[in-house]
Amino acid sequence: MISITKKIEFEAAHRISNYPGSCSEIHGHTYKLEVTVSGEINPETDMVMDFKNLKEILQKTVIAHFDHTLILKKSTENQTIFSSYLGKITWMESEPTAEQMLVWMVSSITPRLPSGVSLQKLKLHETSGSFATWKNIKG
Repeated sequence: MISITKKIEFEAAHRISNYPGSCSEIHGHTYKLEVTVSGEINPETDMVMDFKNLKEILQKTVIAHFDHTLILKKSTENQTIFSSYLGKITWMESEPTAEQMLVWMVSSITPRLPSGVSLQKLKLHETSGSFATWKNIKG
């Protein structure tokens, strides 16, 4: 089994509305995401997966959903506060923490992977020193 990793970046703002500190205010990040997939090397292509194809999947899922958006928990409070906001809002069922964003990414990326290729690891950096990681424990 061989693994490959693709790194992407996106810009977004969010607020953690139930946070007892400054993160309850709107603030932005340059998110850096590392996506690792694994599988057997295809004898026709000599690749597990073409990096270009993985990038396209990430463009259609992560980038299209989160890049240059305000990410908010879909709550009555947030919907009231931001009812007149004219920019792009991405609503989440949970607070938009790095951990919950990873949960969303796993469910969005996994079904788009080709047969025989599995999602192994996601690492989402909010800052240069803070990140969350998801790992496939099933293999």
